[in-house]
Amino acid sequence: MRYQYLDARLRQAFDDAGLSRCQRALLQGVLRALDPDAHLGEHVAGLGSAFLAVQRAQTALASHAAEDHPRWNLLRRIISTSVTVMDAAAPAYAHGGAEELAEARRTLLDVDAAIAADGQKLDPAVTAAAAAKLDPEALRAAVERWLAPLWNGVELPLRARMIAEVAVVTADHGRDGRHLRTDLLRFLKKPDDLAQVLWPLPRRHVVALVVRGARVLRHLDELLPGARQEPLHRSRLPKDDFLKDVVTGSSALVRLPVTAADAHTAAVLGRRVLSEALDQYAAGERLTELDIAPVWQVSGPTGRVTRGGEHQRTVGNAYPLTPYWPGELRSAMRVANLARQVDAPMAAAGLAWSALEATGLDPSRIGWLAKACALQVLRQHLVSLHVVVTHHDRELRAPLDAHVPTTGVKHHLRSVDAWLEVLVRHPRPNERLKAAQDAVTALAESEGGLVPDLVELWRSRLADSNALADWLQEQEDTAAALLEWLYATRNLAFHAGTFAAPGDVLTAHAGQALADLALEFLGNWRTRERRQGRDETPALEVYRRLAQRKDQLTARLRRANSVRRLSVEDISGPDEKWWTRGEG
Repeated sequence: MRYQYLDARLRQAFDDAGLSRCQRALLQGVLRALDPDAHLGEHVAGLGSAFLAVQRAQTALASHAAEDHPRWNLLRRIISTSVTVMDAAAPAYAHGGAEELAEARRTLLDVDAAIAADGQKLDPAVTAAAAAKLDPEALRAAVERWLAPLWNGVELPLRARMIAEVAVVTADHGRDGRHLRTDLLRFLKKPDDLAQVLWPLPRRHVVALVVRGARVLRHLDELLPGARQEPLHRSRLPKDDFLKDVVTGSSALVRLPVTAADAHTAAVLGRRVLSEALDQYAAGERLTELDIAPVWQVSGPTGRVTRGGEHQRTVGNAYPLTPYWPGELRSAMRVANLARQVDAPMAAAGLAWSALEATGLDPSRIGWLAKACALQVLRQHLVSLHVVVTHHDRELRAPLDAHVPTTGVKHHLRSVDAWLEVLVRHPRPNERLKAAQDAVTALAESEGGLVPDLVELWRSRLADSNALADWLQEQEDTAAALLEWLYATRNLAFHAGTFAAPGDVLTAHAGQALADLALEFLGNWRTRERRQGRDETPALEVYRRLAQRKDQLTARLRRANSVRRLSVEDISGPDEKWWTRGEG
């Protein structure tokens, strides 16, 4: 799935349709954000979105009014971080929705003032009234009207912000990236209404799933009105039946009516609904193990049948986080792995927080981890940029490869700093560096659309140390908002018993991505300490030191006139080498 927004078929469709750079960037940007394999800084769940911030704040306020969860102090942190994210995204709303966003901001600030005045005596009527007043749907409607200006051309960096918000609204509408790519290919052959492609009216689908462990689920039609079932016998299935490899022992085929925007989303929703129903049977038959097979079939409103399975990415060689057992991280790794296996998004999000908690994190230290995440996301973005720039043309990339060597069949960077050197402007670059820089420009122009946008954005950020400092601050603020909301989701799921909330699928994805990100730099830190014969630093102390490093880096960037000494090779590792590039 990853990088399908750059594949040859899509590029040819863009060429045949005669799309401009802005139009390509819009479509590719949305597809990239919906890619389930995208890293935290690229995926829709990790973008700084005003729409998502208002939606989450409304959910928190309504829950506080009804359940006293989240408590007043956590509620205030959610409001504060939400306002920060809204302010960062506000420039995009100059093309529509500015008044609605300003009204939402005033509502949240009014609640914040009430919490500051009343504390734990905050009247639930205040939060109930604020929840009723917030209107994320007004922001959604505003974002949907941005298609015309984006299609006709909006300058960077505003274009990137607007595309991110469009992607968030598309994901919240219930669009699957794989299905959307197919629909866009069809749209490009006969362009019509792009809004109908991104946000089609949800329609009725019938999802067929296999429950293993029982041949009959009694009273299922009462628990799930409209559900139909039939027992399955492996010996009676046709040889070419798509179920033949998943029916083992007692099994039942369950068909569920689901309203969804596309077939893939219908399959996900159907699996979620059936999984929740199986909680009843697991409680009623405590000695029976019931599970849902990974394959599915969806019959669409036109009769079209789509078959598929749960998204699973495979590799030739799998590597452990560390080549030994880091004692402090064993529990975190176990819980993080369990979070990936849970179908219920709220429970998965709660487990993701528990994985972070197992490293020693507590809510009062969220700020430390948010700063550490900002450093690691910087490195991830730069590595990802190299991958997309060098995705296709091998001939054009030769001068770049000479300066920025890679290793292995996947062309992993041997030195991220060598790549960083190519992106940073030099007043008098040597011949080899100049050739590499020209190759990047040629590769980006050859690719078109999103890739030259990304190259231009990063060159401008790296040309101005204050711009890079601002970007790092925005990544920190986004991570802090995600972590506060993840903690609130954990409380809602495990304490208040809430099993569904707006945007909970995105919350679960963000939670797992945050846990993976933390384990990534903690594992790297542990590995380097072990190689150097040092004692292991406790994870919480790692968070503290990386938070201090991020603050020091920001201060250095604010004073400097250049980022030429910035090193990102081991920016989240134990060695203090983050400002050493170019030293003899």
